[in-house]
Amino acid sequence: MKFNKIIFPALACTLMLGSCDDNKMEWGTPDGHGEISESEMPLALKEKIANYDYIKAYAAQYTPNLIVGLGLGTDEYIGNADYKAIADANFQMFTTGNAMKHQTVVQSDGTLKLTTVDAFLEAVPTDIQIYGHNFIWHTQQNQNYLKSLIAPQMNIESDSNVANILTGDASDFNNGTSGGWSSWGDNKEEQTIENGIGEDGTACMALKNKGDNAGAAYTAQCGYTFDTYLQANKEYIIKFKAKSSSNAGKLQFQYQNGTNYGSQGGYNTFDIGSTWNTYEYEFITTYEDVNRIILNFGEVGGTYYIDDIEFGLKIDDTMTNILAGDNSDFEGGTKGSWGSWGNSSSTNVSAKEEGYKSDYCVVLVNPSDGDDYYAAQFAYTFNEPLAVGETYIIQFYAKSTINSSGVQFASQNSNDYSGEGYHAFTLSTDWTLCEYEYTCTKENIDRILINFGKNAATFHVDNIKFGLKKEPQTKAVTRSTTITYIPKTAQEKKTVLLNAMESWIKGMAEHVGDRIKDWDVINEPITDNCQWRGIDGAFGGTDSEGKADIAPTEDAVNGLNLNWSNETGNGHFYWGYYLGKEYATKAFEYARQYCAQGSRLFVNEYNLETNPNKLAALIEFVKYIDQNNSTGAAIVDGIGTQMHVTASGITKEQIDAMFKTLAATGKLIRVTELDVALGTTTPSAEQLAAQSDVYQMIFESYKENIPEAQQSGITIWTLSDNPDEHQYWLKDQSPNLFDANYARKHAYKGVCDGIAGKDISEGFTGTDWEKVYE
Repeated sequence: MKFNKIIFPALACTLMLGSCDDNKMEWGTPDGHGEISESEMPLALKEKIANYDYIKAYAAQYTPNLIVGLGLGTDEYIGNADYKAIADANFQMFTTGNAMKHQTVVQSDGTLKLTTVDAFLEAVPTDIQIYGHNFIWHTQQNQNYLKSLIAPQMNIESDSNVANILTGDASDFNNGTSGGWSSWGDNKEEQTIENGIGEDGTACMALKNKGDNAGAAYTAQCGYTFDTYLQANKEYIIKFKAKSSSNAGKLQFQYQNGTNYGSQGGYNTFDIGSTWNTYEYEFITTYEDVNRIILNFGEVGGTYYIDDIEFGLKIDDTMTNILAGDNSDFEGGTKGSWGSWGNSSSTNVSAKEEGYKSDYCVVLVNPSDGDDYYAAQFAYTFNEPLAVGETYIIQFYAKSTINSSGVQFASQNSNDYSGEGYHAFTLSTDWTLCEYEYTCTKENIDRILINFGKNAATFHVDNIKFGLKKEPQTKAVTRSTTITYIPKTAQEKKTVLLNAMESWIKGMAEHVGDRIKDWDVINEPITDNCQWRGIDGAFGGTDSEGKADIAPTEDAVNGLNLNWSNETGNGHFYWGYYLGKEYATKAFEYARQYCAQGSRLFVNEYNLETNPNKLAALIEFVKYIDQNNSTGAAIVDGIGTQMHVTASGITKEQIDAMFKTLAATGKLIRVTELDVALGTTTPSAEQLAAQSDVYQMIFESYKENIPEAQQSGITIWTLSDNPDEHQYWLKDQSPNLFDANYARKHAYKGVCDGIAGKDISEGFTGTDWEKVYE
């Protein structure tokens, strides 16, 4: 008989004080029982929970095949030492909440920003595994980038130096509307369209402030918000005609993100007189998410008349750049068609943020002084020779690690190596604009070179332009712009999206290498009504965060509406809508090709424990991938079930049935996102006990119904009930194993007992209470 089950204190110790020695306890004993030893005294629940070992110690002891993981936020893990210590001590695998998702990592140009991922990998102890989450989802994708890939080709016919993206009333207001310009601010009085007031006698826009309250420019603002972001590190021009009711009028230009009002910059103030004049300003933004331009009119009281607004990328007026589109700004992360040779030199694309006002440039390394510049050469060969008698311009930015060193421009016949047009540029350690006009005099000149072999140095070169010189305009002209759109075909969209998918999976997988061996390749592919999400009109239901799935409009399908389904701010993009069922097979093929050897590839889904039909549809989805991929063999290693459950809404029968069905697939089975909600942030003791029972039941059912060879493990979704972890997911809930102050809850005991298959605390003795206060 275990006496600590039948002996009861006559006077309870509060447990919350420093020691029971300070609160003498009197104990009653059963008839016939001798003196009671301290080891026979019972422990309170709080004492029992405190005496449990770390979770992963029990997992290693009782379930070596069952890896117990934690879903966590990288910011909390990296920035909170207490959080990290608890996570490291208790769990064998980590899954990042958002840090590895497409929308977080893929930038507007398709490059990968992996700073946070690298910091996380550096912080995680090497004996803790990492689960890759995730490659392909229908949400939290960089929608603006993906939609830009399938957008129609835009043809601009213009004699302006602005590739104007403001059309119709957004530019000239001639149809009597503002064309999308809107205004606001404490100092704004009105915004109107005035017929017959424009410089050419047509309509213009009039912005009036309150005059008496004139002060900061931003107190009255008029802005235009675009459907997609501006291109970072590119030259833009804002140009417009304006006049003011005041000779001392002022308008200020700026840009920003139109949703969160961040990424602000480009400030430039124009002095606006009482007669019509044309105003122009060039700028470069390094931000990735600018989508609004603003004219601030609050500084000087009056009415401002504005017309013929042009805004867009700057068109080079000096030359027709024939290198455009071949990555001669190196922002694609490659050298394009440029090649190099000579003097044991090397050329590579730079690290990010080393370019001239941009991310990337090319780095030319000459290891030793040469006899002349041509000892090391960086060259571009054209398909057709230059035209004899025509004048060309070469332009680029460059700098050197050594002051007064230099590079040389030359042109050449690539067959016999005869050349001409030699011109040297002296460089310093600061970026220098190198520009030279060259007239072709020889036949079959089809190569240009930047020779860098004379001085032992490292040269950075960026934004190379080369083309026919344009004749300068000798008289004022009326500029006009015509924009036409050519939609991409379904096959063109498919090709470019598959390339983007491959680039994303390859880039992430190769970057992390062997550090990650388990991958969530496709997340939530089945709708609640059991269809393939994004295929055959299946967009219904909600995702795991409760966000509505929105079907694309016809404009979205054609790539004309980049705002499609972005109202939720959740980056919805349905790969299957454009790629069909092939999106699933290709995702796994790319993952198998680029992930580390021996990696295990998973499909992940939610609500499988409560929706048997959805579970059956998911299994068919897995079968399709296994039977239709190009490897000729089964390619899906495992199935993940999220299991976001409630303590009062789930039964053992449901859990057992799901695990038995999953086990029958023969795949690895993993619980990927387990939490047990209680519907409150202040649960009662009874609710906490019920939560513990559900956690324990799920662990026991998993062990009972999933054969050991198929046990991949169970991941608890987030560490604690702290509000910082529940700003978006299960807000105002208490679903985790640790409370808001990172103290163990009753559920901690339930998980440990579920792992061990018994009540571990039955082995504790009365003396173990002291461990609570050590």
